[in-house]
Amino acid sequence: MKKVSLTILILCAFYRVAFAQNLIVQNLLNDVRLDSLTNFVKQLTGEKSVVINGVTDTIKSRHYLNTGNEKAFQFMKQEFERFGYQIDSLQFNSLGKNLFAIKTGYKYPNRRYMLGAHYDNLPTTNIAPGADDNASGSATVLEAGRVFANYNFPYTIVFALWDEEEPGLIGSNAYVPTIGSNNDTLLGYVNVDMLGWDGNNDSIADINVRPVANSISLSNRAQWCNTVYNIQLGLHIVNPGNGATDHAPFWNNNYTAIGIDEEYDNDFNPFWHTPADSLGQFNLSFYKKCSKLAYATIADCAIDTLNVVGINEIIVDSETQVYPNPFNSIINIKTYESNIIVNKIEVTDCVGNIVLARETDDNSINIELSDLRSGIYFLSIFSSGLTITKKIVKY
Repeated sequence: MKKVSLTILILCAFYRVAFAQNLIVQNLLNDVRLDSLTNFVKQLTGEKSVVINGVTDTIKSRHYLNTGNEKAFQFMKQEFERFGYQIDSLQFNSLGKNLFAIKTGYKYPNRRYMLGAHYDNLPTTNIAPGADDNASGSATVLEAGRVFANYNFPYTIVFALWDEEEPGLIGSNAYVPTIGSNNDTLLGYVNVDMLGWDGNNDSIADINVRPVANSISLSNRAQWCNTVYNIQLGLHIVNPGNGATDHAPFWNNNYTAIGIDEEYDNDFNPFWHTPADSLGQFNLSFYKKCSKLAYATIADCAIDTLNVVGINEIIVDSETQVYPNPFNSIINIKTYESNIIVNKIEVTDCVGNIVLARETDDNSINIELSDLRSGIYFLSIFSSGLTITKKIVKY
């Protein structure tokens, strides 16, 4: 009996890991290096010199009116080129330029996920490191470029660096109206702005979200990734989310977006917008966790051709769909053909215990599963002499 129980427990653990985690995403997260993240921060803040077009220089400020802003643009462009990306840009006024590094999807090249951050900073002084705001986010995007270059995805991923966020989200506001101009579809955007400060060492980060398009689903995916990939952040969901950074123009134009940030409400960085905003103020472990959450969310979305955030449904066969999956409380089952009626539904855990059994006589059913623990379950649908079993995930 003990041997049987142990075997069941091992199998359950196997199913939980194998089905919940995507091995490519986990391998990608394992490639993230704190020394690489902080090296980018040092280069963007003037703590370390950079080489731009063969000339050694120092970025002392990234304020949009400072010459360091253009240096930062050229340095980041050069880094993405070094990683092998297709480069694009958008000049939206005489000085302001957004930078884009594009990794084209091998299956859905016109369906895109985006990870972005603003690179301009304050204050207006000639020496203004702007380490947390927002070299932290910009370095996270650059490190994503380094790490994601080694993997391929069915969906296109765009790494974006916005200019002129500080004077009023000018760069991202200029970009959003161009979405769709090349017959592309934006499935989701993740913004990172200020990731380095954790003054009370509680590892709590904000996810800013609003009930716009599929933003709630994208927020749920980020929370699920935090658990499944063992990132170990405490997440504070802010809804309605902060409208003062670059995810806001996406919401304002009905696009799916979230923002991942350090906790603003209860632990705000006291060095914000001052010359003292330096890498020395970072909680480095927290910074890496925040970056990994952004990477996990984008990668898990971009590699998953079934659980698309913009659709959030699973086609079980040609006539039946189950959605959302992963789910929080309610699963919906629908058959498209009127002559296909669901007669019975069973939900079992990974050991085989039946946790729900329900007789029905319908082709559109809602199942309440809020009492279940987070984990892997199997949904069996009995209809017209046919049984379909589908893995479902409760987050």
